[in-house]
Amino acid sequence: MSCARTWLALLLGAFQCAGNAVAQQPFDLDTTFRAQFNDWYVSSILPIGSGDVIISGRIKFAGDEDFRSGALLNTDGSRDLGFADVTYMGGKLTPWDDRLYAQNAIGVRRLFIDGSLDVAFNLVNAPYFMALQGGDYHVYPDGPILMSGVHQLNYPAGGYVGFYNLIWFTASGYLDTTKTHRSGDGVIYRFKELPDGKFICTGPMSVFDGHPTSNIFRVHADGSLDTTFYTGVNWGQAFAYLPMPDGKCLTAGLFMIEGNADTLQLVRFMANGSLDPSFNNTMRFGIAPPVTGAFDLGVPNSITQLDEARLIIAGTFRDIDGVTRGSLCVIDSSGNLLNDFFDTGGCGPHTYQGYTDAGVQDIMFTADSMCYIWGEYHGYDDGTTNDLGQRFVTRLYGPDFHTALSEQGNASAVVQVYPNPSNGTVTLQLERLPRDATLVVRDALGREEQRRKVTDHYTTLDLHRASSGVYLLELWDAQGRIDT
Repeated sequence: MSCARTWLALLLGAFQCAGNAVAQQPFDLDTTFRAQFNDWYVSSILPIGSGDVIISGRIKFAGDEDFRSGALLNTDGSRDLGFADVTYMGGKLTPWDDRLYAQNAIGVRRLFIDGSLDVAFNLVNAPYFMALQGGDYHVYPDGPILMSGVHQLNYPAGGYVGFYNLIWFTASGYLDTTKTHRSGDGVIYRFKELPDGKFICTGPMSVFDGHPTSNIFRVHADGSLDTTFYTGVNWGQAFAYLPMPDGKCLTAGLFMIEGNADTLQLVRFMANGSLDPSFNNTMRFGIAPPVTGAFDLGVPNSITQLDEARLIIAGTFRDIDGVTRGSLCVIDSSGNLLNDFFDTGGCGPHTYQGYTDAGVQDIMFTADSMCYIWGEYHGYDDGTTNDLGQRFVTRLYGPDFHTALSEQGNASAVVQVYPNPSNGTVTLQLERLPRDATLVVRDALGREEQRRKVTDHYTTLDLHRASSGVYLLELWDAQGRIDT
C-alpha cells in the first residue's frame, strides 16, 4: 500500500480572460486587469466566469464616502455598476447553488450573484439566537450552515441557554433545533472540514464540550470533542489548514505549544496532534522594511496545493528564514523553501491611517489556467513586470491545469476525466479501482465540494452547483490510501 492519494485536475466552467491569447510563464502578471480603488483591503473573492470577479472586504472607490463590503469587478478590474450598490459582505465568500454565502460583520448572509440579499435566509432575525463574536462558517451541500465564534442561545425547551461556539442553522437561517450545539470557555475563530467529516478548529480555548483541550483542536462531525487529538497549543491561533488524507494536517498561523519556546508559523500535525518530525516545523516568516508598525514575525494566511510535491504559501511576510519573498512563496512537501516561483518581487506596501502593510490573503486558480491573488497591497512585481497600478486584487497567469497534475507515488490507480474542461457534468473512467473506494472533489482552496462511494468503473458527477475553477479529484481506499 502506498500512503498517497490520486490527484487529478478538473476544470469546470472554462472561460476566457482578457490577455489570455498569448502563452505566458506561470504566475506572470496579467496587466490587462487592475482593480480601481485605493483602500483598504480584500478578504475574499469569487470568480464568476468571463473574467468577472466578486470581491469582499473594506473597499472604497473614488467618490465613495463610506466603505463598501463588496463589489463586482469586470474583466479589466473596473467596477461593474450593475452589481448591488449596498451589499452584505466583508468576509469569506462561499458559492452555493446559484447564490453565495458571505461573512457579514459577526453573522452570515446569503446573496444572489448580482449582490442582492436573499431574504429566504434570515439568520439576523433568527429566534433563540443572538450574534456576539464572529468566527467562521461552513456550508453543507443542501444549504444549512455551521457557524463558529461565541454567540448566545436562549432555547430553554432544548436545553440551550448561554454561550455557544458551534451552532447549526437550517437553510432558512433559523436555529436547527435537531442538532447538539457545542460550547467551551473561549472563541472558535476558524475551522475547516477534514476528509473524514471532522473539523479542525482554532481559538483561545482550554475546555471544550466539557473536556480539556488547547487552542487548536479537532471535533467530530457532530461537534463533540475528538479527545484522540491534542496539539498543546496554549497561545495564538491558526489562520489556514490543509488536511491530508492520512490524517495529518498542515497548519499556518502564529502560535506556541506548551513546552516549546518557539513561536510557530507553519507546521504539520500528525493524526494525534503531535508535530510531524518529518516536516520543517520551524520556518520563520519575517517582516522587514518597508512594513512599519508591526513586530518582526509575519503571518502565513493560506496554504494551497500547487501539485503533489509543492505548496503555495500566501501571507503577510517579507522573508522566510532570511530569504526575501513578497508575501508569496513555494515550498516542497517537507517544508523547504523553493525558488520555482515567487522568488523575486511580489506585492508592494500599502499605507492606511499611518500603518503600512503588504500582504496576500490567498490565491485561487480559475478554469482558464489563470489565478488571482488578493489582500492588502499596492503594486505587484513578477520579476519581469513591476506594475505599481495593481491594487488589492491581481490576476496572474497560472500553470496549465488542462492535463492531469500527476499521481502521488503510485501508478496503479488510473483516472480519466471527460470532458475536461467541463460545464458541469463529468464522466470518470476508473481503472484498477481500489476496494471501498471514495471519491472526493475539492476546489482550489481545498474545500470539499462533493464526496461519494465509488463501486463502478464509470461514474458521472453532477457539478452544476460548483462555481468555475480548478477542482481536484481524490480517490481513496478505506484507509485513505491507494492500492498498488
